[in-house]
Amino acid sequence: MTPTITKEQLAVDSLASEVLRAFMHDRPVPLRANEVRERLQTVQLSSAEVRALLYNLPEKLVQEERRWLPRYRKVSPRTPLVAFIEQVVRTVGTPIPREAVALELSARYRRSHEYFETILPRLCRSAERLFITSTGAIGLSEWLFVPDWIEPIPYEWERDEERERAVQDALFYNDLTWSEVEPFVQRALEQFPQREAWRDPNTAAAFLQKQLKDNPNEGVPNRVIGFLGWYFTLMPDPRWHYPYDGVALFEVIREQGDAVWGADGRWYTPEAVTEWTALAMEQVREWLRSMPVEETQPLELRPDEVEHIVNYLLKGQGVRRASNLLEEMFEVSPQSRTFKEDLDTLVNALWGDGRVVWFGYDRFGRESDVPEYVRTVPSVFEFPPLPDLRNEDGERYDVLIDPEGYPRSLREELRDPRAQDVLDEEPPAYVEPVPDKVRIVLRPPHKDLGTIPLCQIPLGFFQDEPPLQQLTFIDENGQAYEVWLNHETRLIYGLFDKFLTIEAISGVIFELERTDQPDTYSLRYTGETDPLLAISSARYERLLSLQERADTLSTYHLLVELLRDHPRGADFLTLHNELNIVRRTTREQTASVLSAYPCFELHRGSPVWHLKEEDIGKPITKKARSYLLE
Repeated sequence: MTPTITKEQLAVDSLASEVLRAFMHDRPVPLRANEVRERLQTVQLSSAEVRALLYNLPEKLVQEERRWLPRYRKVSPRTPLVAFIEQVVRTVGTPIPREAVALELSARYRRSHEYFETILPRLCRSAERLFITSTGAIGLSEWLFVPDWIEPIPYEWERDEERERAVQDALFYNDLTWSEVEPFVQRALEQFPQREAWRDPNTAAAFLQKQLKDNPNEGVPNRVIGFLGWYFTLMPDPRWHYPYDGVALFEVIREQGDAVWGADGRWYTPEAVTEWTALAMEQVREWLRSMPVEETQPLELRPDEVEHIVNYLLKGQGVRRASNLLEEMFEVSPQSRTFKEDLDTLVNALWGDGRVVWFGYDRFGRESDVPEYVRTVPSVFEFPPLPDLRNEDGERYDVLIDPEGYPRSLREELRDPRAQDVLDEEPPAYVEPVPDKVRIVLRPPHKDLGTIPLCQIPLGFFQDEPPLQQLTFIDENGQAYEVWLNHETRLIYGLFDKFLTIEAISGVIFELERTDQPDTYSLRYTGETDPLLAISSARYERLLSLQERADTLSTYHLLVELLRDHPRGADFLTLHNELNIVRRTTREQTASVLSAYPCFELHRGSPVWHLKEEDIGKPITKKARSYLLE
């Protein structure tokens, strides 16, 4: 039998069940303490008392950013459907309406709640540890007396000792003993001498009502009531049919309303709820007295206060920080011990209002506060169509071949962040662990535009949401720059003034590092340049002169021209960087041309490409032809 728990624990569990049901009144979302308070029905608690209660139910509730949610919503996403339903019911501790469970499943498994409402009866009836009543209440099978382990065939029912053995087996499998149920058996025979009366579940309800009336301070285990329903319908010959239905019995008792369900698996008088509430309130007040003073007096925003702040932002100019508004309007400074909690309250209120736009962490403003240029990729990063130049055999010079046709070292160089750029990058990926510092190497034209490509920064280094964020970068001199991060264009904008002070044309190296402030980063210029991407002023002028003829030259001819200027050869990164100054070109195009033509040679064990003058003009190699993509 379920162990008897103290009245105090039973009272707290009863209140906890109501709190958890408060999270199920609508679609599953985290709630602030004051929102939970508003949803409680049978008990009146202040926000501070609700907060104290929530803090002291860690096995049932979890907090995320000053909002609360049931712990079962944090179980592994690989948890099977039926196991998750069981976890929900077990955490709440009382029968849950099918509609509420369907909403939880809909939010978790991304299908409509109507779909889950349809399949829940079948799921619960076939699940070993669940049941569902005809009215749609879902509970745990362990609350019921379950005789399914007792098969008719092994017992010789005509013999008294065999029937006794079947009874003992049924009790054992339901964690009961004869000494526990015998007093109830005697009382049941006194109240209903005719065993056939127990074929009607209402008989069990009437018996329970009398037991609670005679012993109002004691609960009656539902499994004992179920045993009586099974035991008295066992005769004379149960081999063909069990009249006992534990679910129907449970439903009749619950629907009549003469008994309330306790978290210990017992039925109690309705008056017990009053006692539980008083005991639970006493415990909550004890918890409240032991909480820090700051936690008992958090910032609570009234609707009119939220309205005032939103109007203030809509009428103002530029993006504003909620932390500044907090200090201006509520005299809560960063030195206040409840600053973080109060900031979360304000941010949640503004985010939930919807009339102002969230730009990350505590920043809010209007759509018009976003410069138009940060919403698009600058046209200079687009790839122009290549000239349709062909050799004497009518074949295009600018071929594309499958990466399998590249040298192995070249395939790896293509994945180097320095080779990638906006509109020409590998799929973004997370790295574990996410670094606190990353190295940035700028290629043209980022230095001229004041942008940084996100291809050089792993996912997770910045917050994933929202897609458009305003951040603060602080350079090595302490100068702050308000920049824009756009996850959709994969660019950071707003560093034109910073980059303007740097003389190097290409290959400039920065270190970008996180700080304690979630939206503030340190951007330090190292004073160094990457030797593979560095370009001198004279070389840059040469590339610009070549750019003037780019419309009349294929990528093949441009690479020939570039390599002629590198008599000792050049790395792929160097060639690709220079080629992109002359004409915007994809990594795939550069690598394909280098790999396809015999005049471009990569010595064994070396990453340096050389030009073989004697092979200029020869068609692509036989090997490359087998990898042609077009």
